[in-house]
Amino acid sequence: MNLGNNISTRRKAKGMTQEELAANLGVSPQAVSKWENNLSCPDISLLPSIAKIFAKMINCTNETGRLCGECDNCISMQQGNHPDIIEIDAASNNGVDEVRDLIEKVKYAPINGKYKVYIIDEVHMMSTGAFNALLKTLEEPPEHVIFVLATTEPHKVLSTILSRCQRYDFKRITTAEIGEHLVEVCDKEGILADKEALYYIAAIADGGMRDALSLLDQCSGHDKHITAELVCSVAGMTGKDHLFSLAGAVCDSDCPKALELISELHSNSCDMERLCADMINHFRTLMIVKTVKNSDGLIVCTDEEQKQYKAQSEKFTLQNILFAIS
Repeated sequence: MNLGNNISTRRKAKGMTQEELAANLGVSPQAVSKWENNLSCPDISLLPSIAKIFAKMINCTNETGRLCGECDNCISMQQGNHPDIIEIDAASNNGVDEVRDLIEKVKYAPINGKYKVYIIDEVHMMSTGAFNALLKTLEEPPEHVIFVLATTEPHKVLSTILSRCQRYDFKRITTAEIGEHLVEVCDKEGILADKEALYYIAAIADGGMRDALSLLDQCSGHDKHITAELVCSVAGMTGKDHLFSLAGAVCDSDCPKALELISELHSNSCDMERLCADMINHFRTLMIVKTVKNSDGLIVCTDEEQKQYKAQSEKFTLQNILFAIS
């Protein structure tokens, strides 16, 4: 196997159009296309992958205002060796000395691009002293410098920093959207996968496309044909058949059978913490099916599973379902 050419689907999927970027950020495509000429506040709170796309967009030499992917700046950024795109991990560079070194470097003009873009990942990990040292530079940055602050915990960032940034919060991607995208990825990459398995991956990802693509990579590395059973095995999860069986044992108050199923799953190296989460989600689905007249748009499952959920929900009272969830 030539590992040098084995590029993950997650890395290949980082090429995003401006329309997709706008949809993810909740702004209009027109707003995205105008960012290059509207950088009155050059500090934008994004995640690193989107930050790199943003950096590519503002340094692209295409005069139409759209990413060309062909100019020298686009190619070098795609290869990850552009001298004007500097990514800093705040988890390991979170002290005052590191910030002072950064402040010394920002005064130098960009080498190839129009802007130097500093992407500070996990910015919430910076110390208070480091934030204070950076504050003056954020207030009056050089015209050729843009700071991109990426974090999953914005509440940990000092209010004095947040007040000087444009903030864009990412929204969770729906399971259906992730599933549809995984189908497209498999078609493009020639990966043989059951549609049920792909939507199962989407449900496990819980709104995160990166997690879904990473799990798809793991599954494709285990077998040429991705099935729901393979996904469960790779993710250390319980198959839906086991969830229906365990819920049935709870419904029948069959304690020996429930313990026997749990013991079997434990012997097969099933993650018990994840099993609890899966059972809560299973009973949540039963609650939705039981209480909502048209629940098709609220749960993602096959037609056969929908029938199973409906049949099993009729065996439970709503009170018992709520008791199981709590």
